[in-house]
Amino acid sequence: MPAPAHSRLITVAARTHVRPLGCVQKGRSRVWLDDQGWWVGMVEFQQSSWSKGSYLNVGACFLWNEKDFLSFDAGHRVEGFHEFISDAQFALAATFLAERAGQEVLALRERFASPSHVEAWMAANAGLSLWGHYHAAVAAGVSGAVDQSRQLFEKIIADPHDVPWAINLKHRCEALLCSVQNGAEFEAEIASMITRTRRQLGLAEHAQAMPAWLRQHDS
Repeated sequence: MPAPAHSRLITVAARTHVRPLGCVQKGRSRVWLDDQGWWVGMVEFQQSSWSKGSYLNVGACFLWNEKDFLSFDAGHRVEGFHEFISDAQFALAATFLAERAGQEVLALRERFASPSHVEAWMAANAGLSLWGHYHAAVAAGVSGAVDQSRQLFEKIIADPHDVPWAINLKHRCEALLCSVQNGAEFEAEIASMITRTRRQLGLAEHAQAMPAWLRQHDS
């Protein structure tokens, strides 16, 4: 069954403005991925349940949280809903959304150019969730900011949340807390976690932008 007109127009616009940046369409979906090795930029031309058209969500998914699904760990909606009225009208809207998506992809690459950039960005955003603290802790540990990493792991472990996902996260942080004093051991564990996550997500074994610290420990 052919895709609806508005979806086809989005795909055409994304191929023109997002694919040249190195992003890859996820199957035949309205999601495009920017694989940075240890994190993945996500561009989602999100559908509405009620109307034809698209929102635009752009964010980063950090791969040092082992899982088999993608998530917006930093960033999300950058454009509200653009409704499909006609082919000519929505072709312009799709182009606008795709151009905005390209700008956001480049901004994400600059914002998260290294783990230390992630730690700095997380630290600048007050009111972090437990997951925000986790990403900041891992980023700090990989960057060599051991004391900051240890404090963040300890903060997560001491948090009163006792739902299953929080308990599992605390157990993971307890293990990482034991290794963060040993830089090479910590990096190796994080690199192994990233590699396992990439495999579960079906990402290429070796991303073009794989950083040196990850290549060193990748197996």
